[in-house]
Amino acid sequence: MASSKRSLPIYGSGRYRGLSRLRDELLQSDLVSPIDVDPKDIQFARRLTVYRLMLMLMLTSVSFVLAEAVVVGGHLALTIVAGISALLIFATSVRLATRRRILIPPLFTVGLNITVVIMAIGNGADHHGLWLFPLMIALAGLLPIPVALVAGIISLIALVWVRENTANVEDIAEDAALIATWLISLAVMRLMTRQTDELADLALTDPLTGAYNRRYLLPQTQRNIADYQRYARLSTLLMVDIDHFKVINDKYGHAHGDKVLRSIVGLIDQRIRGVDMLFRLGGEEFVVLLSEVGAQTAAKIAEELRVGISRMDVSPAPEVTVSIGVCDVTQVNSADNWLKQVDEAMYSAKQQGRNRVVAVDTSKVPDPLIASNLPIWR
Repeated sequence: MASSKRSLPIYGSGRYRGLSRLRDELLQSDLVSPIDVDPKDIQFARRLTVYRLMLMLMLTSVSFVLAEAVVVGGHLALTIVAGISALLIFATSVRLATRRRILIPPLFTVGLNITVVIMAIGNGADHHGLWLFPLMIALAGLLPIPVALVAGIISLIALVWVRENTANVEDIAEDAALIATWLISLAVMRLMTRQTDELADLALTDPLTGAYNRRYLLPQTQRNIADYQRYARLSTLLMVDIDHFKVINDKYGHAHGDKVLRSIVGLIDQRIRGVDMLFRLGGEEFVVLLSEVGAQTAAKIAEELRVGISRMDVSPAPEVTVSIGVCDVTQVNSADNWLKQVDEAMYSAKQQGRNRVVAVDTSKVPDPLIASNLPIWR
C-alpha cells in the first residue's frame, strides 16, 4: 500500500540500500541539509529542537574544560582540542540560529564534546565526568538508535581505558550509573520515535486506503515547485477520478465501493516508484505526484494506469474506469494554481466521455539538459 512509501526515497536495494541509509544517518541525521528534508516532518522538528538545546550544553561543558585547562596549564593537547571544539560548536550554534542550517552534524559535535571530557578525565579532572551523563543522553536524542548504540559503546570503552589505572569504587559506581542512564535513554527514545511515527502516519494518511491525505499534498507540491525553480527538477501531478463511482456505491454498497478504492490504490502504489507519492483528496479523487517526470512521460504513465485500472477484477461490479488529468510543474506558479490546472484537465477528460487522459498543453519546453538527465520510469 501507499503507506509503505513514507520514508525519504533511497535508491538501490538490499545491502547497498542499508549502507546508503547508514551513511546518510551518520553524516546527516536529518539535520545537515534541511532543504533535503521536509521541514514539517515531526522527527526532523524534534531533532532540530534537541540539537539547539544540546549545542548550548555542549558549548558550556567544553568551555568549562577549556577554562580549567588554561588556568591549570600543562595540558597543551587538551587545550587545543577543547579550543577547536568550542569554536566549531559555537559556529554551528550561530549558523543554526541564523540560517537554520547545520555546519557540523550532531554525530561530530557530540563526539568532539565526549572526546574533550574523556581527555580531561584522563588528565586527572574526574569531576568533568558528570558532563558525560547529558552527553550520552544527547547521543540517544540526536542520532538513530543503531548509531547512538555504537557511539555510546566506543565512548564507554574510551572512558574505561583512560581510567584503567586510577579507577576506584566511586568511579565504578559512576560508570555503572552512566551506562544505566545511557541504556534507559536509548529505550525511551526508541519508544518516542515509534510513537511519533505512528502519530505522523495517522495525521498524514487516509485510514481507508493508506494513501497520503489532502493535508500532506500542499506542502509537497510547494516543495516540488521550489525544487523546479531552484534546481530545474521536473515533476508532474496526475489527478485521478473514478468514473460513476456513486453508481457503484448505490448499486453494490459502500463496502464494495471501499474495496474498489483500496484496489485502485494498491494498483497505483505497485506501479509508481518509491520517490513518487499518492494522495487521496477525498471521495473517489486521487492525486499522484511523479518526481523528475515531465508532461510527455507522465501522460504515458497515466495511460498505463488508466488501462491497468480498467482491467482490474472488481466483481460483482462491472469494469471500473478512471479519468485522469496531467499537468507538470513548468506550467504553474503556485501550488494552488497547479492543483487547479490538473483538476481542470481531469474535468476535461470527464467532459470528453470519461475513461481517458487529458494533459495540460505544454507551452514551455524543458531545458534539453534537464530532459536528458531524467531517469527512465520503470
